[in-house]
Amino acid sequence: MGFINPFQIYSKVENTVTNNILLLLSNMYRINPKIYELFINDILPEHINYKVIPVFKQQKSQNEGEIIDGHIQTKATKIIIETKITGLNNANKLINYCKNENSAGTNILIHISDSTFDETTIKSINQKIRIYNFDFVAITFYDLLSSLEKITEEYNFNEELYHLSKDFFDYCSSTNLIKNVFRIVPCNKSFELNEKYRLYFQPESRRYSNHKFTGIYTAKEVKYIGKVNKVFLAELTEEGTLITKKISGNAEITNEEENRIINTIRAFPKIYGYGDISKGHIFFLFDDNDFCPTEFKKLTSGGIRKNKYYELKSLLNIENIENLSTLEMAEKLNDITW
Repeated sequence: MGFINPFQIYSKVENTVTNNILLLLSNMYRINPKIYELFINDILPEHINYKVIPVFKQQKSQNEGEIIDGHIQTKATKIIIETKITGLNNANKLINYCKNENSAGTNILIHISDSTFDETTIKSINQKIRIYNFDFVAITFYDLLSSLEKITEEYNFNEELYHLSKDFFDYCSSTNLIKNVFRIVPCNKSFELNEKYRLYFQPESRRYSNHKFTGIYTAKEVKYIGKVNKVFLAELTEEGTLITKKISGNAEITNEEENRIINTIRAFPKIYGYGDISKGHIFFLFDDNDFCPTEFKKLTSGGIRKNKYYELKSLLNIENIENLSTLEMAEKLNDITW
């Protein structure tokens, strides 16, 4: 089924990207100004203290004169956002933005792209725009999404924020602002089936973002990483016939893949103790050489109740992630934690 996404996904023009980032931020502010403030501060260096919440004081003293009964103050702030889908903007162009702006109390220039400037260039730009009372920050789209996920987890009771975050992630992945997306899915009781039949399944009604890799998670760690080969909607009739509809993948389903799905459907009630996945479920299939064991451990407190997404290039800190095999990715995940 199709889902309505408030973020436009049919154009890759940089103006559209900027507009959707502003839409994200304005909706976040509408949901809760404090959440918006925390989110902005999370993408900024520690020395920049961004404030949007008014400070309320009573009986405020002055250097001279009487004590003020009531005092409300909001810090003056200006943020300039420059987006580039791929690559980096010319440094002089960024400097001129600051030169031609009337500065406020706090002035920030944020550059967002698929890559970021090296530390030397960032330092040089900051030195040149400091005379205009500006600070320069360079982040990637993945950095933006990481901060968004962080604040969404912190306010996990806020359903509107969760859906806003999910929609924006869908937009970024659908328009290739982020690539090589790694989706971690909690499996628990179904892990035995996921491992044995090299697949992951979920109800058709459950939303998910486009992703290239799946992490099978249970007991505080990702135990397998699988490269998604094919995705099918499947139904097993009472007569034992499997009816499938291809959602993605370059080839049709094979007899071997059909048998894996059938065996999973039949074994599910025995493993789970209840339930029926014989219809209305989507199956993500992994090839044998692209379903590899790993030990990507979660050291932070608690488990995960919802899907978690990473961008593998940033997670593994490897520029040419496309050159790695799934096995090589699994081995590198052994060396990091989350």
